[in-house]
Amino acid sequence: MPEQYIGLQEVMKKQLEAPQPLLTEEQIEQINFTLIETLHTNKQVYLTHHKKG
Repeated sequence: MPEQYIGLQEVMKKQLEAPQPLLTEEQIEQINFTLIETLHTNKQVYLTHHKKG
């Protein structure tokens, strides 16, 4: 594959990346509360995380 196409693929890939969200202290506390609550009630919780955009 020609070199310019590899560079173009990288540019297109970066355009699809989403910025990593910043959490407030309140949001972090709410996540912690939810996780602790699920441990005590044996309920399921689904987590989504960002990984390299």
